[in-house]
Amino acid sequence: MKLSNLTVKYGKHISLNNLSIRLTNNGKIVGILGENGAGKTTLINVIIGRLNRFKGARTVDESIAYMPDRFFLYENLRIKQAIKLFKQSFSDFDEKRALKILAHFKLDPNMKIHDGSKGNHEEIHLALILSRNTDFYVMDEPLSAIDPINRAAFIEAIENYRRKDSTVLIVTHLLRDLGSMFDEVILMRNGQLLLQDTKKNILNKYSSLEEAYFEEVGR
Repeated sequence: MKLSNLTVKYGKHISLNNLSIRLTNNGKIVGILGENGAGKTTLINVIIGRLNRFKGARTVDESIAYMPDRFFLYENLRIKQAIKLFKQSFSDFDEKRALKILAHFKLDPNMKIHDGSKGNHEEIHLALILSRNTDFYVMDEPLSAIDPINRAAFIEAIENYRRKDSTVLIVTHLLRDLGSMFDEVILMRNGQLLLQDTKKNILNKYSSLEEAYFEEVGR
């Protein structure tokens, strides 16, 4: 996918400022980082096609599965009913994979969603999203409700259960928790792209991703 010279305004506020970026479906996990108001969510909304009022060009030919930062399923559903709903809605949905991921999280498909914790809701959501066979998986703050003890299982699911050779884009503030899984990092500030590089190249310059973040974003 390619985004060229994107500018998005909300009234007088500029959310994206002449931003250009290219993202390749190459099997990597990419972290999108920046302060509040940096334009990360606006960028995601352009990528997934939710936001169409912008200046510039958007070329996205790849398939995308999107995990928002808010749970959207009816909580009176059982998990197996949510699986049925996704199977009916998306031709690329893999029910067997969904059941494997639920087993990974030790979740019973017969459980009603409202009986689970907020962390369980995110696990259910992730299981459904990762069970789609898409080129890109786009996730907005996926660990916001997961406690530290269960984060390892959540990260393992992202690494191991998505379609092979697919790419994951993760918007997050939790660099310390997720940084180890990133292959590439995108840093944003004030609607502009500060840095897009592999983690290997970044760590050749900085001692850690945290140092790179504070140095680049803080300038």
